[in-house]
Amino acid sequence: MSRRSALTAAALAPILAACSAGDNKPKVDPSASAYGTLYVTTGVLGAKTIVAHAYAQALRNVGYTVEVIGHNNNRDEYLAALGATENTRLDVAVDFTGDLLLHLTKNGTLSPAQLQAEHQTASASASAASAGVTLTPSATPSIPADISPSPSPTPTSDPIKPRALSLSDTLSAIGKIIPGHLKLMDTVSAQNRNVLVTTNATGARYKFNSLNQLPEVKAPLTFAVPEAYNTGNYGIALLKNVYKYQVPATKVANESTEREQLLAKDAVQVALLHSIDPSIEDNRFTMLEDPQSTQLNQQLVPLVRQSLPSSAQEAINRVSSTLDTGNLTFLLRLTSGTNPVAEDEAAKFWLDHPRK
Repeated sequence: MSRRSALTAAALAPILAACSAGDNKPKVDPSASAYGTLYVTTGVLGAKTIVAHAYAQALRNVGYTVEVIGHNNNRDEYLAALGATENTRLDVAVDFTGDLLLHLTKNGTLSPAQLQAEHQTASASASAASAGVTLTPSATPSIPADISPSPSPTPTSDPIKPRALSLSDTLSAIGKIIPGHLKLMDTVSAQNRNVLVTTNATGARYKFNSLNQLPEVKAPLTFAVPEAYNTGNYGIALLKNVYKYQVPATKVANESTEREQLLAKDAVQVALLHSIDPSIEDNRFTMLEDPQSTQLNQQLVPLVRQSLPSSAQEAINRVSSTLDTGNLTFLLRLTSGTNPVAEDEAAKFWLDHPRK
């Protein structure tokens, strides 16, 4: 037994009692091996790579050869790779619904209807060109009068309001925008949203536990946020527009672990995290109330190639349905802290020994 395996076994042994034997294993697809290697990327998840590893292990369990690709902070790159056929190809990616919608609509400045119409027009034109046909105006998809197709979409007078969208509305909007060769699978069951958090000490010192109390705080608070939250019209700008609070200073930190650390050592006083993040409970951070619902729902959702075999799609959806808040928190704890279990080992353990 390798040192890594020994350490993993030692770390997992105490929690075996809380798990079942895992008798209901999925059936292996005998044709899976003929498909070749499936490439799964963690996308822009950073610390949430355990989710990608869970999908990868589930695919292995039904007979596929799978390789997990390290995360890339560029959404355009992973979306392009999902349509590639060469060495840069990907088959499965994982992202957050709210952040993905903001990215696809350029921080909400483009409407899904506009983008869908332009995609339809571009697709019809490309298909006709490849067939040597010139489309007449009546043969092209109809476009609303207030929308002008162009290679580079421009902001519309009817932008979306992501914070007002339900999860189903968000998924519907994303489904209209993504290219036709991609498919949204079922979202992970775990409930998750953006939250702004502070320490108990800071909240008590300045007497605030809600975003609507921020204008009353006279101290110059520093916020740790990702770059998109700092520069778009959704995050910092929304606090000003809705809560009438001008954030005094920000520190850009794209990784959630870095934001946690900055907050824990009081280098910043407020940080943006995900509600599912176990560090909130571990550090006894206070989630600031958001009475105006300004913070986005951030359900985890896998994107796949439309051509992905049905047995692979079913394996992915089974993981999503099982990965509720308790299970995701369990996996995040297992793969973090002072003695973390390797993500691939944790994913295999979880699938082989479902929690009771």
